[in-house]
Amino acid sequence: MKNTPSSDDLESTALGWKFIVIVGILTSIFFTFLYLAMSSEPDYMPSQKQKQTSIQHKNSTS
Repeated sequence: MKNTPSSDDLESTALGWKFIVIVGILTSIFFTFLYLAMSSEPDYMPSQKQKQTSIQHKNSTS
């Protein structure tokens, strides 16, 4: 029984940590874009068009 880790173990551990870091970065980028996409309503949605037309009608009548 030897207690010293071999070079193969050290390389696989380093590759494992690199993989975890890369996956973490990609996941955070993905969720950032998802949050930004969900937090802002685009102008082309039907609900936005209805809001804009109702605002324009209110402004034109006053």
